[in-house]
Amino acid sequence: MDQSYNILAKETKVDSLPYLQLYGYIVSLFQFTALYSLKLSCAVLVDLGKNPKLFSGIVLMQHRFTAIAAVASLSLLLSACSDDDEEVVLTPNATSSGIVSGFGSVYVNGLRYVTKDSSIIGNGSESSEEALKVGMKVVIKANQSADNDPTALEVKYLADAIGRIDAIDLAATSLSILGQTYFITSVTQFDEVIFNELREGMAIELSAFENANGSFTVTYLTTKDDFSEHQLSGTVSKLKTREKSFFIGSLVVNYGDAEVQGTLYDGSTVSLKSDIGLVSNEFIADEVTVQGMLLVVGGTLTVAGFVEDINKVEAGTVIELDGRNFLLTYESDFSQGDEENLRVGDQVSLVATVIDSELQSPYYPIKNIRVELANEISLEGIVEVIADESFTLFGQAFSVDNYTQYEDDSEQDLRYFNFANIAIGDRLAVDAYEVDGLLISRNIERQETGAIEGDSHDIEGVVDSIDSTLARFSVKGINVLTNEQTEFENAVGSDVDQATFFNTLKLNDEVEVEIIEIGGDWFALEVEIDSAEKDNDVELLGTVENYISRFNFTVNGHQVMTNIQTEFDNGSASDLANGVLIEVEGRIDSNGKLIAEEIEFIEPSES
Repeated sequence: MDQSYNILAKETKVDSLPYLQLYGYIVSLFQFTALYSLKLSCAVLVDLGKNPKLFSGIVLMQHRFTAIAAVASLSLLLSACSDDDEEVVLTPNATSSGIVSGFGSVYVNGLRYVTKDSSIIGNGSESSEEALKVGMKVVIKANQSADNDPTALEVKYLADAIGRIDAIDLAATSLSILGQTYFITSVTQFDEVIFNELREGMAIELSAFENANGSFTVTYLTTKDDFSEHQLSGTVSKLKTREKSFFIGSLVVNYGDAEVQGTLYDGSTVSLKSDIGLVSNEFIADEVTVQGMLLVVGGTLTVAGFVEDINKVEAGTVIELDGRNFLLTYESDFSQGDEENLRVGDQVSLVATVIDSELQSPYYPIKNIRVELANEISLEGIVEVIADESFTLFGQAFSVDNYTQYEDDSEQDLRYFNFANIAIGDRLAVDAYEVDGLLISRNIERQETGAIEGDSHDIEGVVDSIDSTLARFSVKGINVLTNEQTEFENAVGSDVDQATFFNTLKLNDEVEVEIIEIGGDWFALEVEIDSAEKDNDVELLGTVENYISRFNFTVNGHQVMTNIQTEFDNGSASDLANGVLIEVEGRIDSNGKLIAEEIEFIEPSES
């Protein structure tokens, strides 16, 4: 156990260690050397020897013999450190909790953390940087200076859930594992799988942020061939020590026969392991580990997640995030968004100062906060121009910032793919939002290098101009023309003609458009208006199973039905049979069945 970091106890601040912990702290540095090196431990000891006020909260004389033993141990250890060791000062002074957005070393919460000599821990075992993926939620213990990128001393990844899918809600784009509901959004990064391919009983691993209502938003998801034990992480609430139970979200956890490492309390973050998982809707834990974080007084704590609660107090505004309380004051700086429009459920990242005493002041003052804005456009297109910090698709510039997430799904498959690797002719899929007239890229996925022009492209976004006379509109500055070949669909899902469509189209409507270039202009092949009435629209990708007739079969465990309005692409209804790979677009009816509006037959090489 890494006692010097107290990861199995409550969050520890080094100026408030109990009187009897100084000796244990020094002795634990022997264990620290096994993880980080003798030089680093010597650096900590030299700093302690030079600056005895570093642990000013310790009153040595109240425990004289413990103090003598501690000082003797300190002297002995210092004698083993050479003068050269004094130059190595890599004590942690910053903690960051957030999702990985890129590599070369590791980018988290808009910062690059140098990981050359870092300890990487994955699900409790020694790991490597290569095992980290974009979207994974990590905790970093770092040394941060004003002149250089922070150095990560430890990067720890802990899956929020490992288990089998209990149920899938196609309409809500959510799934349940171990009694918890996990939502799939534009934030979610998939690894070698997509939501449309998931099915009940699949073994998966995921990272997620907790929402205000006790559900979760998935940031990373991958499938697993198998697993030895169920794993679950979350924040403890409604702890009952006598009954040996507590809640994570809406799930009851029974730890009556579990091995508990650390001290449980409401608000503590824990990881759970179980051989059997759920019994009568209770999670039967075999192991419970309290996951504390090293918080250095005067240092910084960087956290990302979804706002769980907001309360006004005399000193300012208290925001609950990731189980902790953070204080907004007039000195807090908004790098994006503003306090007036901050809402429960917003995704934020913030930098706070670790205060002297959490007991006296139960929140962390916020230095800087960034509110993640909602996506306003999602599209795929070919890069036309590259500038210093932007690229152009369809004549519209898209900027990047330190929070942009990158992924390379092209044939190059670069792990360290970032803005510098984007080239003219690359086919990109981009999610973006607007700030002060600029479109900022949230996610960039490279699909192809040297893409073929003449292909159609998809755009989904907000209409910002309409010209009914010329039968054209624009989506966040991208001009789209229509003609007699364009297929139109209104907000209720009905096919309409061009005139009717433009009579109903309004500014700020969300539309989905398939476009193709003709003579230097972009024409719509298909365009439809999105609406709440289309919330039951779903897609599936998988093989036909349990085929009875064209009106009754399953895909990925979901019952699919066709009717006389169902359209077939690349085949016909007579081609439906067990084992055939198809993509289904349709709607969920009141009985929970998927009514197929369109079925496309997929060649195996295309999937």
